[in-house]
Amino acid sequence: MEEHYISKLHPTWDYGAGVFLLFIAILTILGNSVVLAVAVKRSSHLRSPELLTVNLAVTDLGMAISMYPLAIASAWNHAWLGGDATCIYYALMGFLFGVSSMMTLSVMAVIRFLVTHSSKSNTMTIITCYFGIAWKVHKTYQEMQNFNRISSAAKLEKKLTLMAILISVGFLSAWTPYATVSFWSIFHSSESIPYIVTLLPCLFAKSSTAYNPFIYYTFSKTFRHEVKQLQCCCGQKIHFFNTKNSINSRVSVIWPGGGDIHIYSAPKTDSGNIPNQ
Repeated sequence: MEEHYISKLHPTWDYGAGVFLLFIAILTILGNSVVLAVAVKRSSHLRSPELLTVNLAVTDLGMAISMYPLAIASAWNHAWLGGDATCIYYALMGFLFGVSSMMTLSVMAVIRFLVTHSSKSNTMTIITCYFGIAWKVHKTYQEMQNFNRISSAAKLEKKLTLMAILISVGFLSAWTPYATVSFWSIFHSSESIPYIVTLLPCLFAKSSTAYNPFIYYTFSKTFRHEVKQLQCCCGQKIHFFNTKNSINSRVSVIWPGGGDIHIYSAPKTDSGNIPNQ
């Protein structure tokens, strides 16, 4: 193995990083799978802007599935696995899903900006649009409070805008430290950055794939309702299969007793025979 692929961190830091990434991967896969399940369940009622959250869930899920297992295994191995080939693959997946997420967030920002009010790099588009959105919503909400006529539509619009802002702010907050370290290493020697300083921004950036479902659950009443329905459906299916298994493990036996016909349920034995009564 080439020397530059061997970790310069203490093994304890590598094991800890692997555990953290495993935790983030589990949260990401479970949370975004629920988002996709709800989207499939409500596919006939989805509006066009809601498809953007589905796309965001797909990109987050894709990143967790295609990248995190390799990162976790390498962390626990205390060295990067696969050499140049997996390094190129890892970078390609990160670029693909990262750019997809940024483009989705940019489109979400522009849509929310256009809705509340009736181009540049992705980051500046998001910041500019959401700054305008926040100011417009604040002024409108303040004016409506003065007249004591805040409609349910206005409250919903404010909640949707807040949810979109939190998603974008979370993404920018998670990736800004990583971008800062990356830019520094481009224009300066990477040896000037302590190894632990390069690790923490990477871990923080990976957390960006996990928190969106929690934002949806907190701010979307519809999403909470659908998740609870999914839980009920899963619970009913488990109960059904348990009941079915218990029925299949018993057979009905008809036997005469005292001139009457009696029906009772008896368990099967391992050989399929019915025990004598």
